Amino acid sequence: MEDVLKEDHQADKERWRKRMGGIRRSITEDNRRRWSQLACRRLNALLGALGTRSVGVYAPVRGETDIGWFWKPEAVKSRALYFPRISEKSMTFHVAEDPEKDLSPGVFGIPAPSSASPSISPFALDAVVLPGLAFDVSGARIGSGGGYYDRLFAPAEFRPPLVGLGFAFQLSWEKPLPSGSFDVLLDWVVTDREAVRCLPCFYS
Repeated sequence: MEDVLKEDHQADKERWRKRMGGIRRSITEDNRRRWSQLACRRLNALLGALGTRSVGVYAPVRGETDIGWFWKPEAVKSRALYFPRISEKSMTFHVAEDPEKDLSPGVFGIPAPSSASPSISPFALDAVVLPGLAFDVSGARIGSGGGYYDRLFAPAEFRPPLVGLGFAFQLSWEKPLPSGSFDVLLDWVVTDREAVRCLPCFYS
């Protein structure tokens, strides 16, 4: 039964990925740039309120919300940024003092730091920012399908706050996303319009 439910979840997720991926590809570069900057400013305010000093972030690909504003010198001066590096089925986080120079294409073409870069335990980070194709207000997230964040954080009893970053159209308020016990739930979702604290929801 559990395997059947998991297959149903995966099929539902693929439908969401196809739909949301199409919408994300259709937005103009001007809107992507403008919405990304608004989302980053909201994210910066949230991370400040959370008192973060070390944050796991990501290098955007395939139309993801551009978080590059965060590594401009004038943006954040007192926060260390750590980027994920994917290796086989695992993911580690490494510092990149100058992301423009220190990141190079890795698995799936995602820019990643060198394995020789200083690393940190993901559970020692003050927060982790995740991209995604879709989110809902209860914290469910649909990513690209690799499952790296889920495998890393879902089994953990204690973990840093997880913050989904996306555009307003990617956040579902009324319809829940498919999610199972093998999926990690987010603590926050930030978009160009809002910063939402994720709590268990009962959808009608």
